[in-house]
Amino acid sequence: MVAIAALLLASAHASADQPKKDAPKSSPAAAPSAPAALPLAPLAPPRASDADLNLLPLPALVPPPPLDLGLLLKDSTICVAPFVKESAGVSDKAYLESIQKTFFDIANESPLFRKDKDSVVLLAQSAKCEPHDAACISGLGKLAHCQSVLVGSSAAKGNGFVLSVRIFDVKKESVMPGSEVERVLETDRQSDVLAWAEGEACRALQVKCVGRLSIDADRRDMNIYVDNHLAPRGFKTPEQFGVPPGVHEVRITIGQRTSLPKKVAIRRGGFSDLIYARQTEKGGLPLTLSSESAGRKPGPSVDYEEGSWTKPVGYTVAGVGLAVIGIGIAEGLHGKSLANQVNADFAKNHVYLQADVATADSAQSATKTANVLFVVGAVLAAAGITTAFVF
Repeated sequence: MVAIAALLLASAHASADQPKKDAPKSSPAAAPSAPAALPLAPLAPPRASDADLNLLPLPALVPPPPLDLGLLLKDSTICVAPFVKESAGVSDKAYLESIQKTFFDIANESPLFRKDKDSVVLLAQSAKCEPHDAACISGLGKLAHCQSVLVGSSAAKGNGFVLSVRIFDVKKESVMPGSEVERVLETDRQSDVLAWAEGEACRALQVKCVGRLSIDADRRDMNIYVDNHLAPRGFKTPEQFGVPPGVHEVRITIGQRTSLPKKVAIRRGGFSDLIYARQTEKGGLPLTLSSESAGRKPGPSVDYEEGSWTKPVGYTVAGVGLAVIGIGIAEGLHGKSLANQVNADFAKNHVYLQADVATADSAQSATKTANVLFVVGAVLAAAGITTAFVF
């Protein structure tokens, strides 16, 4: 810690004697010039004017707590610390620098900070602290003459990563109330993390950011849901919606059928990967990203007739009726067998014995039960057939 402080202080004196440039400010840690952001993927559909977009003020998939830092940050200065990857493994330097640069660029657009050159400072990559060490981070902020320090970090958790961002109050050496946000992403794709970083930075620093979500849904009866919110369709190809940058969940429905959700990363000012929504001959509703289809557009949706409730209910009732008739036939055969046994015993003994009387009663009871079952089964079968084929 002492070594870092000495390095930062020495660099501050050196930089003070040199003329300032218009390039992004670095901290007194004498870092190399700010790294360029990673290139965006090519935008799938042609760019549309804002007038052609449906702007959706959608919340994140798991709505984070509201941030209202205007009073705390208004007309202040802020340092943007290096993004810290807490999980084990080799860190991609360019990737981490790109996330830090994302926070820095958005902070420069924020209406909260002073408009002079030194209001937003990009700390050097060498100026690192543990992301929860308030004393260390506040020390870096004091050396760079910042009133607050923004810190972002990621840590492995299960099949994904916990991504977090917080802002430290340098004077109080503590996290600003309401400034800490965490999100679990089941991915470590750089595009997803960069989109998340943009979304959180824009929201926390009150910068209006919009990305474009593009969906090719070729049926008018498809309903589109973004983060479980119904999106208003314009019935264009593709549909385009303005959404905050971040990782959004998309699904479609037709009637009572729904697709599996598809997650897509959206950068500010850019288009999402084009999503194809189709219907299969069996009624399935798969969603496919253009990057998953190797540039090949899926074929059109196939018609699928959803059966009404009357057919399955009618078939079921008719089936029950036939089963009752079958039981009636069995009872009738049993009654006939008992009657034949009584007649055979009488022919042999020339008299009805006590056992023959009981057997005759059983035969008569079975015959009556069979007749009732025949009637009930016939009524059920007729009702089922009528329900299935008439209504």
